[in-house]
Amino acid sequence: MGAATLGYGIAVACRPGVLARPCGLPDQGSSALLIRALGVRDAALGAAMVLAPAGSALRTAVLCRVAADAGDALLFGTFLARGAERAKAASVALAWGTLCGWTLTGNGRSAAPLVRDAANVAARAAQSASRAEL
Repeated sequence: MGAATLGYGIAVACRPGVLARPCGLPDQGSSALLIRALGVRDAALGAAMVLAPAGSALRTAVLCRVAADAGDALLFGTFLARGAERAKAASVALAWGTLCGWTLTGNGRSAAPLVRDAANVAARAAQSASRAEL
């Protein structure tokens, strides 16, 4: 997940449209600058996840990624202009956070509760955004 996060972050930093278009945002001007910053943030978190030694350093890097994704889900899911984009962006951010968090469930611990809870939150966000569109 660290390598995927690093790759995605680089892609967004180099081509802001990767994130802007699905969110209904322009990929130029101020939006592009802020989207590139998110890409740099994600690339840095991905690099930390790849390079951190096992143990508390890796756990901290992954938890930072999960926290960033939770913040993205909250902000995109609240402030994007249209409900369809809000639901899509929040769901994708929650999915990334869930997958990264899932990596912390090693040592025989089940990831099912984490995945189930994240799926429920994403479904509720999508339903809420759909109702807001009507």
